[in-house]
Amino acid sequence: MTKAFTKTEVLLYNLTMGKLFDPDNPVTVLLSRIFDLILLNICFVITCIPVFTIGPSLCALYGVTLKMADGDFGDILKKYKRFFMQNFRQGLVIWLIVLFSGIFFAADLYVIFMKLPLKYRPLQIPVWLCIFAVVSVFIYAFPMIARYEQSIKQIIKNSVLMSIGNIPLTISIVVILGLLADLSFHNGSILVLLFSLGLFIGNALLARIFSIFIKRAFIKTEK
Repeated sequence: MTKAFTKTEVLLYNLTMGKLFDPDNPVTVLLSRIFDLILLNICFVITCIPVFTIGPSLCALYGVTLKMADGDFGDILKKYKRFFMQNFRQGLVIWLIVLFSGIFFAADLYVIFMKLPLKYRPLQIPVWLCIFAVVSVFIYAFPMIARYEQSIKQIIKNSVLMSIGNIPLTISIVVILGLLADLSFHNGSILVLLFSLGLFIGNALLARIFSIFIKRAFIKTEK
């Protein structure tokens, strides 16, 4: 026998289901934002596979997350594709600079730790300072390419100025990236965990958080 529902039960059901599927419901909004980040992360991971496209991919990633920081959500695929194509050349050039700088400094550290006697270990200090300087500059370069139309020379110059003018933010981001890299290098379990998160949502989530503060730095500079 089918149970007959009272008017009160029907009303409560309608109110509950109505709120559950309401686009403005906080839970619905949160799930939508998480889905956007997952989709964005998938786009980023796929376009990074050729390696040489990591630069344009970073531009596209920050282009979308900066839009999110502006309150502009939706059309993730369309926005990502547009930022990727528009900024491909500049993103590629900046990425190659970062890549070759990283190879150069990694070779220096290899020689210091593996080839030279222990008394030369202090030589690592200037190398690490140079690495810090390079990372400090280029954490602003890719978001800047996505947000502004500038020449590569202007991008590098303005990124240097941004890194110096926002030193607390610069240090914070570099330290976070450095800690993640260090934990991954020294702990296999953490490496697997971070790699898994990176494939799923991690890259987009990190860029989304950084974009909130980078956007504020950009706005402060624009005034």
